[in-house]
This record gives sequence, structure tokens and C-alpha cells, in this order.
Amino acid sequence: MKFFVTGGSGLLGQRIATVADSKHELILSHNSNPTDNTVKCDITNEDEVKNIIKKEDPDVIIHCAAMTNVDLCEDKVQEAYDINGNATGYLAKAAEENNAKIIYVSTDFVFDGKNGNYKEEDSVNPLGIYAKSKYEGEVQLQKYSSNWAVARVSVLYGWHERMNFTSWVVDELRKGNQINIVTDQINSPTYADNAAEAMFEIARQDANGIYHTAGNDLISRYDFTRLVAECFDLDESLINPITSDNFIQKAPRPRDSSLNVSKIENELGFKMETCKESLMRMAKDE
Repeated sequence: MKFFVTGGSGLLGQRIATVADSKHELILSHNSNPTDNTVKCDITNEDEVKNIIKKEDPDVIIHCAAMTNVDLCEDKVQEAYDINGNATGYLAKAAEENNAKIIYVSTDFVFDGKNGNYKEEDSVNPLGIYAKSKYEGEVQLQKYSSNWAVARVSVLYGWHERMNFTSWVVDELRKGNQINIVTDQINSPTYADNAAEAMFEIARQDANGIYHTAGNDLISRYDFTRLVAECFDLDESLINPITSDNFIQKAPRPRDSSLNVSKIENELGFKMETCKESLMRMAKDE
């Protein structure tokens, strides 16, 4: 099976390449961050997308590329919609024209956070520009493709040259630095390797629809950070609990955007790992 992966130089794109089966052929693409073995593709250029998908002729497109800086999206609204929304539509059209399946990586932020433990069929209510533009991607995906899947993740983490929340926590605690972590934001932190494996399972079973491919936990940022300290054998006393009111963020965040992962486990028989399972695996993989 041949895969075309957008965002090939990003965390999830690289982990997809790492966990891929040797039988799979992968074409990894980049736009502004070239790495070894990636091809150039500006996903906001419809003609470029159309031409490269026709040329590569993949069986499956895994669309990881996104504008993920939540606060920056508030300042660059059109850019956020171009990258997260319209580009997804271009890829969906190209997939349809070339009889390819497309899997779009979306986010827990499509929910407003009033309830938590969200299932795939629950009503969305994105709060900020990042969330709204990512949901627009879901809308355009379903409009232009007849063979699609949405894989929603939450607080994606893993080993990568660019820091993510978990690797930042490990780095700060190893330096002996005090860190302030909020107690009142709850989500389902997702190990990129496990999410990548879920994408391949969706492709293998040719599953269609929305799947929550997130960590199998409903956990606060503070408790997750304590778990990071435990799994990496670091000093938990350096972690200071605070509430969201103590610092200002430009974009609104859902308070509890945790995801229920029972659908992918029940329908596809695929296990989404708990945070502890994933963190232990990450520590071992260092």
C-alpha cells in the first residue's frame, strides 16, 4: 500500500514513517521545513496538490500538516483557514480524482469543553480560530471525498527535534527548573507513535468516518505532568499547580476536551494506550 503523508517533517509525520510496516511505501511531503526523504508540496496551492497526487498516485493520503499554534491562529486568521480548512479540501478533491482514501488528522479542540469524554457523534462547538479552521477541514473533507476518515488527536507528543509539551516538561525537570502547570484543563494526551499506528489500522481496514485516536485517559495537564515525572524518574516537587486564570492566552481553550476512544477499540479492535503506557514507552525509546 502506498501512502502520501503531508507534514512529513512534523512530529506525527515523522512518527508515521518510524512505525510504518516495511511493506508500505511512504511519500513524505513538506512545505517550509524540508528534511531528508521528503518532497515539496505547498498544500495551500490547489494546482500543486492536484499535480503531485496525480504523479505519486497513492492508495492513501494521511493529512497531518496543519497550522497548530493556537494563539498565532488568532492573529493570522486567513492563513489558518487556508492551511487547516481549504488545503484539506484541495487534498480531498485530489484524493477523490485519484481514487485514494484520505485520513485527516483533526483535534479535540472542535469541542467547547463543557462536558468532556466526547464521543465521535457528540456535537462540536469550536471556540477559537485554530479550532474553527480545523473543523472547517473536517467539513471540506466530507464535502469533497467519498472515502475519508477523520482521526482526532489531543495534545500530541513524542520525540522530535521541535519541542512539544511532554518533551518540554522532561527538559525543564531535568534542568531542575520549577514549572507552573494548570490543574483545570483536561484532555487526552496522545503519543504520536500510537496515533500513527491507529492511522495505519484505519487504512488497513479501509474504515470510514470519524475516530478518536487519542490517549485512553481523561487527565488534567497537571496530573499528566506528574505522570511524566514519574515515568521519567524526575522530581515531581518542581511541578507547581496553578489555574488557567493565572496566565493570559490569546485564544480560548476548552476546559475539558477529553476524548472517548471506545469506538476505534470496539469497531477496529485497535488499542489506544493510556498515558502511563505511552510515557513508559516513550522513556524506553529515548
